[in-house]
Amino acid sequence: MRYRLKNAISHITCAGTSSLIGIIGIGFITVLLTTLLLNHLLISQQSEFKSYSPTLVAFLKNTVDEAHGRTLVSQLEKNGQILAVGYTSKADKLARGETEFQDLGVLIKEAFAETQGVNPFPASLNIYVDEELITRKALEHIVLEIKTHDEIEDVMLTGQGQLKDRLRDSERTTLAGIAVASVFVWFIIASIIKRSAAARSEEIYLMKLLGMFRNYLLTPFIVHGLFLGGLGAICGLGCFYGMLYVFQTQLGGLYFLTIYQIISVVVAEMLIGILAGFVTHRKFA
Repeated sequence: MRYRLKNAISHITCAGTSSLIGIIGIGFITVLLTTLLLNHLLISQQSEFKSYSPTLVAFLKNTVDEAHGRTLVSQLEKNGQILAVGYTSKADKLARGETEFQDLGVLIKEAFAETQGVNPFPASLNIYVDEELITRKALEHIVLEIKTHDEIEDVMLTGQGQLKDRLRDSERTTLAGIAVASVFVWFIIASIIKRSAAARSEEIYLMKLLGMFRNYLLTPFIVHGLFLGGLGAICGLGCFYGMLYVFQTQLGGLYFLTIYQIISVVVAEMLIGILAGFVTHRKFA
């Protein structure tokens, strides 16, 4: 075991400053990847937090009374893609505005009294759609169908709908980022191990002539890849959270990935290092 360890250390030291540069490069890639993962996690948490908000809000024209509004609710609920529709009257909107806007709500109430009962808030329909089973294109089609009704003034995609849209974009960006990061980490580790193996080519050839077992020759390649991938990931995570700590007042707090995600990043880059070491060993040994 002692000789295997010495052989692995010799393989790592042969790379010289290339190993240090490689660790810095992997760390930088890890910082970018962690940023994508954290952004996706925050969007996902916001989406779950607002999961009970309506997807769409349809504003009714001022000429539409409550009876016609509730009739429209029944018509829209016949659409198989719509889960539910809730009616909010002008009076309910005014009462909610007084509560939500606090001091501004007092001014709204006073203005409502001065204008002798002219309510500035329109009645609306809160429309709920199962966004997990519907595409963005289908959602736009639903909006167009709703706008065909004469009673509708406008249709707005709410914060929940916008978050779902951002979540889909974030998922695609994160998956692409993971793929690109994996390729770059593989390239960095494989290049450094190849350089180290080229510097020890005569030594490796001599060990093969002396009848060294194949796994003995494989060990330094695997250990070198494991060392680069693991240390690069840990350094990258350390730098990322160090920067978050320094700028937490500007960012409004300190946010963390889940333990599962942190472990997954480190283990994934270590596995890439092991695979890169194994593939390089096949070429040189």
